[in-house]
Amino acid sequence: MSFVREKFDSFVVIIFSIMLGMTLIGAIRSENLLISNTTARIFSVPILILVIFFLFRVGTLNKFFKKNAVLLGIIGLLLTFIIQIYAVYQTHPAIGFDLWAFKHAIVSKSLDAESAYFSHNQNNILMLLIQRSYFSIVGIKNYWLKLDLLNIVLIDFSVIINILTVSVYNKIYKARAIWLHVILLFFFPMILVPYSDTFILPFVSLELLLFAGIIHSKRLIFTIVYAMILGPLTSFVYFIKPSAIIPVIAIVIMVILRLNRVGKKEILITALFLLMFISASIVISNFIATQKYIEINKHNNTPPIHFIDIGMSGQTGGYDMDSVNMMNKLKSPQQREKYSVHHIKQTLGKRGSLGYFKFLISKQGYNTSDGTFGWLREGNFIVASSKVHTNVFKQYLYADGKYLPDFNFWAQVLWIVALGILLLGFENRGLLEQTLRLGIIGGFIFLLLFEGGRSRYLIQFLPLFLVLLALINFSGIIKLKKLYLTLKK
Repeated sequence: MSFVREKFDSFVVIIFSIMLGMTLIGAIRSENLLISNTTARIFSVPILILVIFFLFRVGTLNKFFKKNAVLLGIIGLLLTFIIQIYAVYQTHPAIGFDLWAFKHAIVSKSLDAESAYFSHNQNNILMLLIQRSYFSIVGIKNYWLKLDLLNIVLIDFSVIINILTVSVYNKIYKARAIWLHVILLFFFPMILVPYSDTFILPFVSLELLLFAGIIHSKRLIFTIVYAMILGPLTSFVYFIKPSAIIPVIAIVIMVILRLNRVGKKEILITALFLLMFISASIVISNFIATQKYIEINKHNNTPPIHFIDIGMSGQTGGYDMDSVNMMNKLKSPQQREKYSVHHIKQTLGKRGSLGYFKFLISKQGYNTSDGTFGWLREGNFIVASSKVHTNVFKQYLYADGKYLPDFNFWAQVLWIVALGILLLGFENRGLLEQTLRLGIIGGFIFLLLFEGGRSRYLIQFLPLFLVLLALINFSGIIKLKKLYLTLKK
């Protein structure tokens, strides 16, 4: 079994490196790096970096920063949380695409149009019901502001859970994890887009925390508790965003490969996990099926194969209006599935095997290379102008904002740096690190096969990237440096 495990670990690293390498190439070629679109303000960031660098060179300050890295990081994190709230109060724009249907389903008295939308997109019903419960408590006045504040809470909980995961697994990297998330939050405007991509983040992070707890658990009772929590959590995640259970699938695969034998303890833990998962799935499914808030035609649900069809269409494998309109026009599930299968065969026939392979390579870039994670890439993304009650946040984040290219530029640079570090961290092959790599590979493959075409869909997997980034110890970089010096001689 150890031989199989070693070979599989090497296979995971190789596939991860190849796919991440394609992402890095796409990121370097991104239009976000067009400096001709930027303003002189982009030079403020490198100046700030230089100032911090020289401060660290001062002996006493260097010692102070190292000694108090965690405390200073926590202060930085709290300040970032405050800035987030202030930014939302200064902006909270109306958001288009699917979020518009959510708003009308919660605010409007007539739900006919929204009933059609949620009948075709039944995976969004649970999130709608949760948001409706939230607004029944806080009221619907200032709808976007209150929803954005909820979004901040969910994103920041994800950050805290990620830091806890790193601390549980290897507390040496706790300070790095904190500062890593401080930087991320400064360049993560998705606090203004309260959709399932961000809603699911704390729950994906919790999947990883529970697994880190299982890895380091020395007592059977704790392992059982973690597994029993992971079961219903996985079910809940599936009903909010099915693809977000990919990390759990990666966990299961890696645990099976690490088992030397299957005893009573392993059978008990697996049985309890499955029992809690199935029980929770029955409860949630029944809750959705019996809800009375919005009328749903169960036969109008869009089949999964439709999203595979969309994932093969056009240049990017992204949203295809013609295919969506056809789904809405066809009356029965059988007709929709038949149309999607026919269209898939037609697309494959036109592209051919080599053409489809080239398409997938290109699509990997569209899916993952944008460091802004698809900011403003959707139709009717932000229904607002930076010129109305203008402020610095609107100027950096709105479509007509003066400094939007500056934000795009630095977000892209940071994404390239992150990808480079992940690529060079190939020597880190612990159980959690390998599970994170496998989960990221799974996310990549899912987005290649299903609807993609923009990096917004990658947000659900960000906890995997961030925890892995925090755990990289740069031993791979040191090895490459030694190899370079040897070859130079």
